[in-house]
Amino acid sequence: MTKRKLILSHLFLFALLTSAFGQSQSIRSELFKNTEIISLPKDEQTSTFFTIGLQPEIIGAIKVPVEVDMRGIGMIYSVLDQGKLILIGSDAYFKTNLLEDASVQQLFKNAINIAGGNKSKPVIAVTKNADKALLDFLNKQRASVYTIKDFNFKKKTNLLFLTEDVTDSLQLKNIEQFIKKGGTLVFGSPYQQINKNKVEGAPAAFLNINKLFARAGVINANFMVTSTPENKVIITDSIPDYLHINTMLPRLLGVKTRLDQYVDYFLTTPNIELIFKYNEDGSPVLNKIKQFFKIPDTLPVATLESPVITDTEEKKYAMKMAYWFYNKRQDFAKHPDAKFLGFESFPGKVADGAVRVSQEVSIPVMVGTQGLSDVASVYYRPHSTGLYVAAGEKVKITIPKSYLSEHLEAQIGLHDDDVTGLDELTRIGVDLTKKFVLDKETTEIYSPFGGLLLINVGDTTKLRLIKVQVEGAVKAPYFKLGETTEEEWNATTKNNPAPWAELATNNIVLTVPSYRIRNLNNPVKLMKFWDEVMDADADLAIISKKRVHQERIIVDRQVAYGYMFTMYNKIVVPDDQSTEWMLDADFIRSHGSWGAFHELGHRHQFWGLDYPGTGEVTVNLFTMYVYDKVLKKGLYNHDDLPDLAAVTKRVKKYLANDPSYAKWSEDPFLALCMYIQIIDHFGWDAIIGANTIYRNLPKDQYPKTDQDKIDLWFETICKTTNSDLTRFFDVWKLPVSEKAKEQAKKYKSWFPKELE
Repeated sequence: MTKRKLILSHLFLFALLTSAFGQSQSIRSELFKNTEIISLPKDEQTSTFFTIGLQPEIIGAIKVPVEVDMRGIGMIYSVLDQGKLILIGSDAYFKTNLLEDASVQQLFKNAINIAGGNKSKPVIAVTKNADKALLDFLNKQRASVYTIKDFNFKKKTNLLFLTEDVTDSLQLKNIEQFIKKGGTLVFGSPYQQINKNKVEGAPAAFLNINKLFARAGVINANFMVTSTPENKVIITDSIPDYLHINTMLPRLLGVKTRLDQYVDYFLTTPNIELIFKYNEDGSPVLNKIKQFFKIPDTLPVATLESPVITDTEEKKYAMKMAYWFYNKRQDFAKHPDAKFLGFESFPGKVADGAVRVSQEVSIPVMVGTQGLSDVASVYYRPHSTGLYVAAGEKVKITIPKSYLSEHLEAQIGLHDDDVTGLDELTRIGVDLTKKFVLDKETTEIYSPFGGLLLINVGDTTKLRLIKVQVEGAVKAPYFKLGETTEEEWNATTKNNPAPWAELATNNIVLTVPSYRIRNLNNPVKLMKFWDEVMDADADLAIISKKRVHQERIIVDRQVAYGYMFTMYNKIVVPDDQSTEWMLDADFIRSHGSWGAFHELGHRHQFWGLDYPGTGEVTVNLFTMYVYDKVLKKGLYNHDDLPDLAAVTKRVKKYLANDPSYAKWSEDPFLALCMYIQIIDHFGWDAIIGANTIYRNLPKDQYPKTDQDKIDLWFETICKTTNSDLTRFFDVWKLPVSEKAKEQAKKYKSWFPKELE
């Protein structure tokens, strides 16, 4: 079957399903009868909803402030047996300011009429925390209003107005029974207030009342949208197809536009994850997904020897869903001794006969930031323990009572990338990590995959050392420069039975398969080299060589994005020859590793100051600096740029063929030639001086536009070279403003001789 025919067949199936479970438009029209615009709460956040069942009707959408016109659900209606739920993303509608709005008043009048069947005097329950403005409004509706206690409803109650979470299970059941018997819940989400009062470092809130909403096919997520002058109303028409399970599935078959990419990441994928979390296997909504994607009953096992081919969008989504269905059937949370199909291949099996240990682990805490781009606080940074949790085995973590307020986490495994977007799979394609909040003195942890044990510590902590007791884990090959001796390493440590190893300094951690280090005899020499690399990067980035936290390079059998990639919290590299080089001190010092040095360079770039076209350019200043200062190999070490002559040839070819900033921006190695010419003539001091100015620039003085960023670079490099580079930038076609050029006239003009 051709791809076109396959998509058409999916669309036909989808049309049949939608006709069977389609949304009625009557409730939306009734709710908005005689209303006009419903404003968003001014200067406040509104939470959004996800549909996890077939029955909800989306009432209103709100624009999510990203670069595309993406919308979330701000108001939603659903049913539960004989009752109704009208859910709104903010409790601000139940308070003075918005309740003075005629359209909001009419919305609530319509809700009361719908719930009470247009009774002359409906009975309405409110909680003791109800705002006075709401009470005044309800009393004006000729309603019988009473304050409910423990959600014990009076007979003939028609509505419950609620603006708080309900954590008591008995009270929640009372509300559920009230709705099922024909009552109506009108709910305003309290996330805005909960988030304001959240203790720093505590996990993000998630409403307990979602247990009830889920039975009606809805989840209220802590996914908040702030109103702005450009985004200030609830959108009551043009509800996007990607917001409801009844209409979102066909869109997944081809993620093409920028909007689709945003929608897939922020909305669709989380939505489907929630569907799987809250619905039983065999439920109508899961059956719909299974039929649409033709999910097999048996999970295909991906290994290096027998890859699973996923080279079309249909196959990719079918495989992704197959993992979710498998997780659902296995119910790993209730079966901690279960093992995931294929775990023996990756991340790997603990060696037979490996001893399970009970030991105290002391961990120096390294958190914070020192000028580099880091994950936004509060971020729980992983700290190595040198231990491994075997797949399907429980491990006990015991912490002192004084740590409970720190919200520490135990993490199993480091391979958290979903690689189901690749064209073939050679390992389990989903996130292989598990996390457990250490909110008790003793916590049992487990994983169907297995993985290295880490303790995650919030970057707001004041702790400098933590000690935890671990029972039931396996020792991993773990070397820490300055702590592990080479004698210990060669005698026992490198032969520890876990399938993953770590080599660490206070600057960097290398997470590698254990088979790669079994013959490594000189870890001191190796890790001292990597410290030299990190120190060189620190020098060029103008940060302290004493790191506040380690950078981490993780080897993976399959890299989710490109050949290697860098994120705020990690670098991921393939398990190929580059890993072999990375672990060979003599080889890497004599030959280098452009890829590894390049990815570390990404961690040190001046994000927020670099201008368009330089993301893959200024990173290689760090790469070249390491080759020059650590390896002592000078400036020219890439096959495409072996010497100044090759650079000049490349530049002249560009200048002879209609040069432009657009062409410059599209060719990172061409753009790098411009920087090389400056360094070749003025030396590294010109770049170090420029980076020093950048490092000392307060964030509130960062340039606001791309033009400002270009001008800043021009003015800065003119200053540090003490030269007017106007002609140089003009020839290269970088669009410097006339104002900036005027400032440079106080310096002597410079132009490279090789281009004269």
